[in-house]
Amino acid sequence: MAEIKAQASPHVHEHPLVMPEADVSGDKPRKPKRVASLDIFRGLTVALMVLVDDAGGEWPMIGHAPWNGCNLADFVMPFFLFIVGMAIPLALKRIPDRFEAIKKVILRTLKLLFWGLLLQGGYSHDLDKLSYGVDMKMIRWCGILQRIALAYLVVALVEIFTKSPQFNDEISSSFSIFRKYCWHWLFGASVVTVYLAILYGIHVPDWQFAVQDKDKPNYGKVFRVTCGTRGNLDPPCNAVGYIDREVLGINHMYQHPAWKRSKDCNVNSPYEGVMRNDAPAWCYAPFEPEGVLSSISAILSTIIGVHCGHVLLHFENHSTRLKHWVLMGLSLLILGIILHFTNAIPLNKQLYTLSYVCVTAGAAAMVFSAFYVLAY
Repeated sequence: MAEIKAQASPHVHEHPLVMPEADVSGDKPRKPKRVASLDIFRGLTVALMVLVDDAGGEWPMIGHAPWNGCNLADFVMPFFLFIVGMAIPLALKRIPDRFEAIKKVILRTLKLLFWGLLLQGGYSHDLDKLSYGVDMKMIRWCGILQRIALAYLVVALVEIFTKSPQFNDEISSSFSIFRKYCWHWLFGASVVTVYLAILYGIHVPDWQFAVQDKDKPNYGKVFRVTCGTRGNLDPPCNAVGYIDREVLGINHMYQHPAWKRSKDCNVNSPYEGVMRNDAPAWCYAPFEPEGVLSSISAILSTIIGVHCGHVLLHFENHSTRLKHWVLMGLSLLILGIILHFTNAIPLNKQLYTLSYVCVTAGAAAMVFSAFYVLAY
């Protein structure tokens, strides 16, 4: 999480729950109510980000998992995406004009992209030496804010173009809300289908790279990685890394991936330390944890958050809301755990696998439900 230490919480939208209403005296409109539990959840996620960023090196059990698995730090990104998703329907409810809503969504997306490139693209690349500027040959194009921007843009546009004029129609049951927003779930199913088809279907050829870190003894040395496989989820030969190398360029990827702390690479694993003398070539390679294909999968976390926002809008009874969130959260957790422990699809933040989406989104729904109980 060190690459995001300087960035703030992604306030993609304000999220008042209701429209401003006129005061009984007719003087001023009352301010819209805010969802206190969502504000608390956002604050907790920011605090969690700071904690794992500062303490993850000392306590690797809370830092990012080197590859398969899910540690405390691995919940930060999907929690942010879930929060962004919940805020979308609450905010867009106040903007009935479609063109105005699209304009606001695009403007906020551009702001997120700008700050993402500024903070994570390498402008302040050596704070200790007060060195600034961007090397366009090495700039990192992807990052956390860029991923949030993509997920927000795509899901917000789906919300805008599929929202019916009868938005406030009464919903009689938990199942009818799925029917009302069936296009969201069809889109989510399409995202999963595309992601899995590429992840398991694309052929990954052999590849090579040169070490670009000037502080490393192997600087400039060229390594070759042998793959020639399909459907592999190991670090060197997965489709996620292959697409990023082809689309972004290997020099524009994250140079310090978590896999360098794995047992295959590091003598002090899971702590940061010295590379093993017999470390395979891929241990020295960059890898983009917020890359192209994994960001497509991450859209699903935001769709699940949007659904929870719809529940908040359409159901007035607190117990009905909680029942829906808790049941959905438990179902996602159980599905993700089954996928992981049956070795069908392992939990992996770097690849943003389906099991990882299920576990982290389920946990987000459960944590938000707990704060909702405390707030209401």
